[in-house]
Amino acid sequence: MSLIKQYDMESEELANRAAVLAWTEDTEERFEELRRLYEDCHTAADIYADPARVAELFVATVTDTFHDARAVVVGSLAFA
Repeated sequence: MSLIKQYDMESEELANRAAVLAWTEDTEERFEELRRLYEDCHTAADIYADPARVAELFVATVTDTFHDARAVVVGSLAFA
């Protein structure tokens, strides 16, 4: 598998985990899982030629996805 294809797959997997994580109700559990997810971003980036840059991209994807999903969660709670 090419690195580009692997990057796309890993980025999608990390983003999916972030979206699911946004729905975790317990604040401490959500924090710990998010911390682990960020660590996984750095671990996944280790195989690339510029791991620091790829980790930065993975973290940005996770952060944006988590933020967007969390906004939906908070918004849905306002109407509950």
